Amino acid sequence: MEEALCPKIGMEFQSEDEAYNFYNRYGLVVGFSVRKDYLNKDKDGVVTSRRYTCNKEGFKRRYEGDVKPKRTRAETKTGCEAKMGIILNRETMKYQVRDLVIEHNHTLHISKYAHMMHLQRKVSISQGVQAEIANDAGISLKQSHELMGKEACGLGNIGYTRDDLKRYLRTKRERVLYFT
Repeated sequence: MEEALCPKIGMEFQSEDEAYNFYNRYGLVVGFSVRKDYLNKDKDGVVTSRRYTCNKEGFKRRYEGDVKPKRTRAETKTGCEAKMGIILNRETMKYQVRDLVIEHNHTLHISKYAHMMHLQRKVSISQGVQAEIANDAGISLKQSHELMGKEACGLGNIGYTRDDLKRYLRTKRERVLYFT
């Protein structure tokens, strides 16, 4: 992996969002999803520290009624301790990496399919416009999704699922209703 993509103690970022985007890109390359975990703000509402973790951090809660579950599912949380913690340096007003663990205790996604992890799936602007046009023309969601898949030489190459497209169109409609 490229040296510039690897997080290191002492790295600086202009903003909390820049740090998150960096760690999310690193997660895409390595093969894991990122979760915003811990946040600390000062009295003025300025973020002073933040921790980003692997989405498999922690363990699933057990409930009393879970004596004999109807169906068993694969564990989604494995107690993974991979994380990147940033803290605001008051002198430079930049965020600095202070806490870093890069080892994972689970298998990582294959980089070929990492773009289909939940946080990496995005409907681009052009794909969204194409879906809106198809929707306005009366083409079903399934048909427009399959058409985009054929244009991209396979559904796995478009970078999102049919549910993502459905959410995109629903959000667009809700915004139109809200702002009119």
